[in-house]
Parts: sequence; structure tokens; C-alpha cells
Amino acid sequence: MSEYPDLYSCTVLVGKNTDKTFETQPVGDVPMSQKGEQDTYLLGSEKSALQRYRLFNEIYMPGTTQRLANLSLAPDSEVLEIGCGIGETACYFAQHLVPDGHVTAFDKAPDLVELARQRSAELGIENISFFCESAQDFSFEAGRFGFAHTRYVLSYLSDAAAILQKIHKSLAPSGIFLGEEIAQLYVKDGRAAWYENMTGWFAGLIKAGGGNPNYGLDAMPADMIAAGFTGLDVSAYWPFEDQQKVVDTLRIALTREMKQAIVGLNLASGEDVDDVASNLAMTKRDYRISASAAIQITGKKAL
Repeated sequence: MSEYPDLYSCTVLVGKNTDKTFETQPVGDVPMSQKGEQDTYLLGSEKSALQRYRLFNEIYMPGTTQRLANLSLAPDSEVLEIGCGIGETACYFAQHLVPDGHVTAFDKAPDLVELARQRSAELGIENISFFCESAQDFSFEAGRFGFAHTRYVLSYLSDAAAILQKIHKSLAPSGIFLGEEIAQLYVKDGRAAWYENMTGWFAGLIKAGGGNPNYGLDAMPADMIAAGFTGLDVSAYWPFEDQQKVVDTLRIALTREMKQAIVGLNLASGEDVDDVASNLAMTKRDYRISASAAIQITGKKAL
């Protein structure tokens, strides 16, 4: 239980279907021999994952833009994007958030950085720079950025608290950080066992890399405060109105890059994964397939 319970008093029962009861998703442990920071993404970082990443961005980007509308950011600001993936969000920042400023974005996956550079070139964006580095190795220039952003990055890291300290250092006085994470929730409504298995596998993959699948709720606010952020604003929303995109994203993941990781870590057999993928293929569009909420936390660097 967090030492800041007041921060979470209304974060998980947000959006539709709030008549149901939620708890954080219970996650089985991963053998210690299989834990530790991964050199590559367990969730897939090859060019073949492009379709899934684009769907993922289409699902979550509306919530990001809505939160940005409430932030006061000068159009000539310097922006830092940590874990940029295929660059869709960084490109949006460069075009719409800071058209007179500059965006610095990095990711540790070479294939994804290449795709990000291609995308910015296709859009004719010049005020953006992409780098292939990890959050641990990236040089966070002190006091440079007016805004920094991560989306579903910190929960995968074993040293998230240290990265938050680096982000805080990189911000200029009054600079703003927006961190977005997913809270894995358990829905007490008689949901099929195959669905609970799937959410447990995804959480197990994160734990296998040394991360915390519920970092946004369990530790992130406290870590931000310890890093020096002030004026924390915690909220959550339900980003899954287009259920077909959610189903397609999960099905692609289970039939491609994630299947190998799930089986390799002994989280499930290949037959079990195939069975869940088959259930997803038959899922109706009106089925509330997601038991997750998007957690958004902003904090400022003091003057």
C-alpha cells in the first residue's frame, strides 16, 4: 500500500463501467534466475512490431493530448521524450506542442529509432532529433528542457527512481514532467480465465525485466516527490473506447513477438498462448476487453 493513499482516492474508478469492483492485478512471481534488466524489449522492438505500436499510439494519444491541453507550455520550449518508440508522440510534440522549439527523443531499440527518423522525414519535421540510447546511458543535460514526457516506460525499468532523478535534473526551473503508466486491474465480474491469464503474462514479462507492472500506482508518486518534483497532479482515464483496436493490438502481440518471450520465460506454453489468441480473434467488439487504466502524473521543478 502506498504511503500516499490520498493521491489514489479516485484514480482507478474513472471512465465507463465504474459500477464494477477493481483491485490491482495480482501477478505471479518470476524465477530470480530470469529477472534483471533486458538488453532488448521483451514486448518487441523489431520493425515487425510497427503495426502494434501504431495501434497502441492511436489508443493512448488522445488521452495524452487532452492532458497537454491543461499545461501551459511556450511554443518555443525544449522538449525531452524518454522512450520514444516509433516516434509518433515525439513528432506530435514537434508539430503541435512546440512548433517554434525543439524535441529531443531517444529509445534504446535501433529499429524503432530508425522508424522514428523515417516518420519525421515523411512529415517534413525539422525541429526534432532522435538518438539510440537507453535511459541509463542518455546524457540528461541539466536545466535544459521545459517539458519531459514518458509513456509506459518507467514501469519496465528496475531503476525508475534514478531515471526520475535524472529527468528532474534535466528540467529548467518551472519545467513540467508528464509520466504515463498503465495500472493493471483485476475485474471482479466473472471474466473468462483466458483473459486473466493474458493480463498475468503481460505483467510477468514486465517483472522479468526487473520492472513493476503497477509502478504508476505503487511507487511513482513517491519516487517523483523524492526526486524533487512539486505540485503533483495524479489522474486516470479509460482509453479503450475503440475496443477493436485493443483486441487487434493484443492479438498481434500474442501471435508475434510476445509469444516467444512468454514461452521462453515459462509463463505459459505455446499452446496456451495460441488458445488465448484464438479467444481474442472471436471476441466481440462490444466486449470490455481491457482491465487496465491509464495513469497520468504531472510534476514541476521548483524555481
